[in-house]
Amino acid sequence: MEPGSIRGVVERLTYWCSPRERGLARVEWDSVYARQEVVDRLRPALVDLGVSLVEIDLPPGEDGHKTALGLIEKLRSSCGSVASISGIEWAFPEGGNPLDTLVSLSFQREMLAALPVRQIWWVPSSATDRFILGVPDLDSWFTLRLHLTEVPPPRVKVVLDVERTDRKAVSVDEARSLARRFWERLEAARAQNIPEERIWTELAEPAVDALGSAGLELEADAILARMSGAREQLERRLQELTSTRGPEDPEVLSLAERLARLLLDRGDFAGARRLRERVLEKRTLLLGAEHPGTLIAMNNLAGTLRDHGDLAEARQLLERVLEARTRVLGEKHPDTLGAMNGLAATLKDQGDLAGARRLQERALEAMTRAQGEGHPDTLRGMSNLAWTLRAQGDLAGARRLQERALEMMTGVLGARHPDTTAVMNNLASTLVAQGDFAGARRLQERVLEARTRVLGTQHPDTLRAMNNLAETLREQGEIAGARHLQEQVLETMTRMLGEESPDTLVAMNNLALTLRAQGDLAEARQLQEQVLQARIRRLGEENPDTLAAMNNLALTLGAQGDIPGQRGLQERVLDSSTRVLGEEHPDTLAAMNNLALTLGAQGELAGARALQERALEGRTRVLGEEHPDTLRAVANLAGSLYQAGDREDAIRLLGKCLGGLRKALGDDHPDTVATTEFLKELEEQQ
Repeated sequence: MEPGSIRGVVERLTYWCSPRERGLARVEWDSVYARQEVVDRLRPALVDLGVSLVEIDLPPGEDGHKTALGLIEKLRSSCGSVASISGIEWAFPEGGNPLDTLVSLSFQREMLAALPVRQIWWVPSSATDRFILGVPDLDSWFTLRLHLTEVPPPRVKVVLDVERTDRKAVSVDEARSLARRFWERLEAARAQNIPEERIWTELAEPAVDALGSAGLELEADAILARMSGAREQLERRLQELTSTRGPEDPEVLSLAERLARLLLDRGDFAGARRLRERVLEKRTLLLGAEHPGTLIAMNNLAGTLRDHGDLAEARQLLERVLEARTRVLGEKHPDTLGAMNGLAATLKDQGDLAGARRLQERALEAMTRAQGEGHPDTLRGMSNLAWTLRAQGDLAGARRLQERALEMMTGVLGARHPDTTAVMNNLASTLVAQGDFAGARRLQERVLEARTRVLGTQHPDTLRAMNNLAETLREQGEIAGARHLQEQVLETMTRMLGEESPDTLVAMNNLALTLRAQGDLAEARQLQEQVLQARIRRLGEENPDTLAAMNNLALTLGAQGDIPGQRGLQERVLDSSTRVLGEEHPDTLAAMNNLALTLGAQGELAGARALQERALEGRTRVLGEEHPDTLRAVANLAGSLYQAGDREDAIRLLGKCLGGLRKALGDDHPDTVATTEFLKELEEQQ
């Protein structure tokens, strides 16, 4: 066995490949980073010799005989090339003997050696003894045996402009190749009871670091969310780095930010906030208040505050970020435009839809001027503006923008790119709001197919797509199909992320709504109580997400006939929403309307009418007379007038409401159809 550095192994392999047409070499490796570096350097060296390099990854969890035949087929199609063969450590059936595939390969050793392909077999040190002792006949056919001993540090993205490392940046393709390797092999590794620490070292950590270095932080976060021991691993690395390099080291701060994102995914908002406050403090001290690295930290902290429901403080920070970036970088700089969109999203959460729209229109105009209409950033800005138009009730305008963005995004990035499927998903949501459930379903099925193919069935984005499709199935009346999908999503989310992660709680809430639609009120209530208690623990009693969970539980109590319990929860929601968000926030006005309906069910018609008139006045002022939510408030008030015996005014209001719904949503929308039938019923009774 010949130990060697990256450079030494590259040179030996290049020399070994050059004079021959066939043969087998085995390279034992200790570091996946070093192995990938060898492959990256070997490729151009072979090109200079007029030889191509083909990478073959053995599939995990497959029958050994099938794997051997599949490898031979791939090698036959690579005649004249050098084949880099990896994955031997995972290539055996789930629950099977790790030697099965090796034995199958050993039976084919003469065929493998006879093929006109130079083969480099990568075997991790942890599997070398099993390889040599298990199939000595196959091992004897290797004409070159090397040991790659060099273990370079992982490539970590540094966001500061000081103390940059000289490590090679990882390309997007390289990073996603490692990520695909993780997603393809994770379940097989766990089925074979491979320790989590080894899965972390050999699969997760290389992919996470490569994605971070390539700027694909969200994709790195998805892998972290899948690893049950990721928090402990990151905390250990953070502690070790802090003790050796100090709390102000750039890589320490970068790692703290990664850990903060993981904590957010797990629902630990307080822990994420503490980490991001510390990062902001250190960067301000080191770099100054207006350094780009400091402003990134400030923006990240604002995002945590927003997620935690502290919208006022988040807005203050984002306004500071936007003001500083505008002054230092100029209004057209991508970072400035990003801050503009971030502030717009917070304004939207606060109910200031007009302010959000103004900022997004400014950002979109600047991006179009600076980068062109077809640039991915411009198309994302278009999608953001469409989302606000939808919130303002301009569904037709939102749909036009989203269709345009989708067409251009597909042309620029391809139909299966994550940004393309995100726009497709948003368009589907707008179609749902318009009542076009069939059109929405077609889009959501495309999103699910694309994400399953690109990301795999276990990826969080794939599960969100599955959940969105289930919601549409429920709207179409396919309750059993919706429930089946949502149970799958909840089971996987719980296993991946834990019972109290934000995504798991959303999945739990959605399943509860479907159970309620099926009439399974007891199980729906149990799930909703679980969601509510978890959100109270994680977010506090007055967070908007907590109040939404409280409102959902209230409606289930009402369906069970517990009207006093429903009223009690709805009064708490209205009181908290008024105090936290303000009386004219859309969520507060919705809470007002919900409580009014409960008062009406209890026979308190005067109290119900007073609340509905306040809700209608607020929605008219905030959203406008033609917004679908305003028109629904008109219909609710008409219902109360009818209950009180004032049929003439009820018919007048319903007629006004129906005209608005036809204009805003069309004749076939469920709300339009229901209002038409109600009005017809009242007119026949008159």
